[in-house]
Amino acid sequence: MAKVSICIPTYENAEEVKRLLASIKEQTFQDVEIIITDDSKGKEIEAHITELKAEENGIGQKINYTHNEKRLGHIFNWNAAIEKAGGEYIKVMFSDDWFTDPESLEKLVNLLDSNPEAGMAFSGSMQVSPKEAYARQPQPGYTERLKADYRYIFISNQIGAPSDTLYRNRPGIGFDEKSNWASDVFLYMEILKRNPVFAYTPEPLISIGIHENQYTESFGEKDDRIYQDYRYLFQKYELAESRACREYFLEKYIIRFSKGKKEALENGYTAGEYRKALFQYYFKEVLPCYKYAVLRRLGCRDC
Repeated sequence: MAKVSICIPTYENAEEVKRLLASIKEQTFQDVEIIITDDSKGKEIEAHITELKAEENGIGQKINYTHNEKRLGHIFNWNAAIEKAGGEYIKVMFSDDWFTDPESLEKLVNLLDSNPEAGMAFSGSMQVSPKEAYARQPQPGYTERLKADYRYIFISNQIGAPSDTLYRNRPGIGFDEKSNWASDVFLYMEILKRNPVFAYTPEPLISIGIHENQYTESFGEKDDRIYQDYRYLFQKYELAESRACREYFLEKYIIRFSKGKKEALENGYTAGEYRKALFQYYFKEVLPCYKYAVLRRLGCRDC
C-alpha cells in the first residue's frame, strides 16, 4: 500500500493534467499512488495516461485511471477519486494545480509524520494566473484562532484550496455532495470536527492555477447558492453553539443577503437579535455608502 494517495479529478484539461503529472514525477517523495477520475468527453487525458503507462518503470505504473462512462459533475467526481484511495494519507490535487518544488510533497508528508496527533496538514501556496504570481498564506494570528476553536473556519477560510492540504485517510471524509460554493469548508470542518489538531507551514508548497474558467467564477457576489451553503454549514455542524459563528452568520448572510426576519427566526435567532443586528449593519455598511454617494453627487472633491 502506498503511503500517499494523490487524488486527481479531471475534466477537459489535458495540458494542465500533463503539468501536474510532470510535477509529481519530479517529487523526491515517491511512495504514492495516483488516482485519476476523468469526467472528460474527449480522450486527450486518457491518451496521455496510456503513453505514460507504456513507459517501463515510469510514473504511469503508479496511476489508477478511470474514464467515467457518464459525467459525474465536479464534487461527485472529486469524491470518486477519494473513494478509491488506499494510502495512509490523502492528497487531493485539483488538475489545474501542481507541486511548486520537487520537495513539496516530502515536506507535507513530514508535517504529518512529525505530528502524529494531527489529522491534517496544510501549507501556503503560490497563486498563479496568466498575469501574475504571488505567495499566499494565512494572516498573522489565523492559525492560533483556528487552534483555539476549529469552528473559526466557518468565519474565515484561510487554509485555501484543497490542493494545499494533506490529511489522514479516514472513512467518510470527503466533500459534502450537497454543497456548492463552500465545498472546501465542508471538507475542513469535517476533518477538524473529528480531530481539531493540525500542522502548518507558511512555505508555498503548492501552486494554484487561477483562471476565469474555474467553477467558483460562476458565482455572483450574492448568489443564493453561497447563502444556502453557509446556511447548511451552520445547521449541519450546529454552529449556533458558537457565539462568534452565530453573530457572523446573522450579519454576513441572513442580513447581507436580505433573507429577512422569518429566516432569522427559523435559524434560532430571536426577533430582538435580528433587529439589533439589522440596525448595526445599516449604520456600518449601508449608511456610509449612502453618504458617500450623496457627497459625490454634490461634487465633493475629497470623496
